[in-house]
Amino acid sequence: MKSTSYPSKYAQPKEIFTVGKTKFKWYDLASDPAAISSQDITDAKICIENAEENFQKKDDTGFVIMHRCGEHDLLLVCTWRSENELRESVYYNGSGKFEIWDRNKTHLPTYCVWEMGIVYYESRSWKKYLGSGREEQDKEKYLNYFFEGEV
Repeated sequence: MKSTSYPSKYAQPKEIFTVGKTKFKWYDLASDPAAISSQDITDAKICIENAEENFQKKDDTGFVIMHRCGEHDLLLVCTWRSENELRESVYYNGSGKFEIWDRNKTHLPTYCVWEMGIVYYESRSWKKYLGSGREEQDKEKYLNYFFEGEV
């Protein structure tokens, strides 16, 4: 069986992005993270700030993956709820602005091989938080540790 290598992408941590009471760790994911423009990021942040999930009024913690897929971006907005459950909303910018990706179907796609590197890291980091005293400094510790590297 002949195999070819699958291309890598790079996960680059950016910042802690706050929307109301919700704090997100922000990641850019691309073959070249510099291909994600500041305008793309601004548009993505506006999308999250105005999302139907109303993160403005929720006291959530999570992460965002801004994934450059060819000429377009996927925006994965993830929060930890019920302590150990990862919730996700997915948006795409197929028309020039971010829109919810209607996934009202069965057997949905979740994370691709590149996104899984970040999700795995975040899962392990959140598990450490759950095993801590869960004080504010423990949450800040979680928020300040990012994954960075080839996925």
